[in-house]
Amino acid sequence: MPNSGGPRSSRRKLYAHVVDSILLYGAPVWSTAAQTRAYIQQAESAHRRACLRVIGGRSHVAYEATYVLAGIPPLALLADERARLYGRRREDAKDEERLATLSKWQKAWDRSKKARWTHRLIPNIRVWIERRHGQLNYHVTQLLTGHGFFKHHSRRYDYNQSAQCPVCPSSIENAEHVFYHCPRFSEERERLRSLLYEVMTPENTTRLMLASEPNWLAVASFAHSVVTRLRDEGMDRRG
Repeated sequence: MPNSGGPRSSRRKLYAHVVDSILLYGAPVWSTAAQTRAYIQQAESAHRRACLRVIGGRSHVAYEATYVLAGIPPLALLADERARLYGRRREDAKDEERLATLSKWQKAWDRSKKARWTHRLIPNIRVWIERRHGQLNYHVTQLLTGHGFFKHHSRRYDYNQSAQCPVCPSSIENAEHVFYHCPRFSEERERLRSLLYEVMTPENTTRLMLASEPNWLAVASFAHSVVTRLRDEGMDRRG
């Protein structure tokens, strides 16, 4: 599936669950072996690729951010959950084990030193994955991961390129600067503020997005405008 266009993220997530149902076949038997990293890496690779397709992300998005944005726990946690459910075999066990898995996932998310930008925007996994609306796409994912057409990110692959913003020489062109501060996008930012009735900051971004579907669509439209313009500016500079 392409990063931009194609099925909505909810349909992509359905496909990902089909992949997981195959990967997790017999999990109560092999889940203990999964504690040895080398034994689960191949299955995790397929699981992560499916999650990347859900969020329309690129391969360099941190594992931790990929799973949180997709709302799908890491494969090892899912396998452990299946094993514990198999051992209990009670009707009410599923919800209890799901909450236990979510608790472990949240603790790992809080401890992780990677994907700190995504963690800043989405500190609470449960609130994010239990949302009632909101489709992820290529542009929203760039906002939420900080991976995209930002000079700070591109410099990881081209050390000859400056990470400085072309209009704010004292600032690094990263996701926070582009979406929340750079004067290049003040018009788009003001249009968003008029729709949200509030200035969007990194700390209130997901609260505003989850407050209503119109809010989510407004932020998605804002992300689309900014990312598209940033991409076009980059192409013009290279041309």
